Amino acid sequence: MSKSSSTGSEKRLRGVTKKMLPGLRRQLEEERAQLRGQAEQLEADFRDESWKERRSDDEAEIGSAISERERAMSLAQHARSQLAVIDEALGRMDDGTYGACVECGELIERARLEARPQSLLCLDCQRARERVR
Repeated sequence: MSKSSSTGSEKRLRGVTKKMLPGLRRQLEEERAQLRGQAEQLEADFRDESWKERRSDDEAEIGSAISERERAMSLAQHARSQLAVIDEALGRMDDGTYGACVECGELIERARLEARPQSLLCLDCQRARERVR
């Protein structure tokens, strides 16, 4: 895969140009705001204990309510973990290491960062990690 050359005014920053960073940062910040709102709503749903007031004798209904609460907490935890990844990517933008794989140090492909700006791993390291799971 050939890498496009940067012009003199576009200083390279770990595989992405400085010119690209504001757009990528904006994407990350928008996704962070959306995930934060989702996590807060899901956590509020989990804390809602109105299901206890039903006083139903129907075990299926009670089981369904408990299952929904557990699902809400699981989704909230996933959103929080995604927020942590986004925050790490934003921190790497701030310290100038954005675009380098956190495992091997190689540059993350530009197309990967454009498609998924929170990426912290190059494709090779991501694939290796997924094989281990």
